[in-house]
Amino acid sequence: MGKTAAVILFLAVVAAAAPFAPGTRFGMFGLDLRPFFGDLYYSYNERDVGLVDPLFRAGVYVRQDLALGAEMALFNTIPLERDMFTSTPVFVFGPSAIYVFEPGRGDIRPYTTAGVGASYAFVPRRLGWRWKLGAGALLVTGSALAFGLEAGWYEDWARAPRWTGLRYALVWQRGDAGFIGVRIMGIRW
Repeated sequence: MGKTAAVILFLAVVAAAAPFAPGTRFGMFGLDLRPFFGDLYYSYNERDVGLVDPLFRAGVYVRQDLALGAEMALFNTIPLERDMFTSTPVFVFGPSAIYVFEPGRGDIRPYTTAGVGASYAFVPRRLGWRWKLGAGALLVTGSALAFGLEAGWYEDWARAPRWTGLRYALVWQRGDAGFIGVRIMGIRW
């Protein structure tokens, strides 16, 4: 349990500090609400977690309208009845891209995002993959901050034990979810 808490705290600090590192062009923090989800991460020990998950993105603009970077999402993070640092969330980390439509015009800027990442669940131990698509809109203020909403869908694939009739075997299982999220983004065009 202590190692899990240390890993959670370390990754959260790194992801939170990334937008302020030298050379970084944008950083984003968000909270996603999962109104529904597949059976991959729904088991007896995960039913007592909240449906809100934190998300961190950091990257560099390669063009004025296209940013490439990394995304870290924490899944099953906020327990309803247990301590957050002794619960067992799922980490997803991997590359992502954000395309901003008409980045220099108006205060509201629509965008789309796509990403893929490796996922790891602590209990039960599952190693897998996630791919994700989303679309949103940012309200750009007079400062370097933008606030927005994003909606989308992701699909998880993970190897998990399943009874095959004679024994337990690791088989690929699939789960997907829709999400609605709020975003705070630091922008330097």
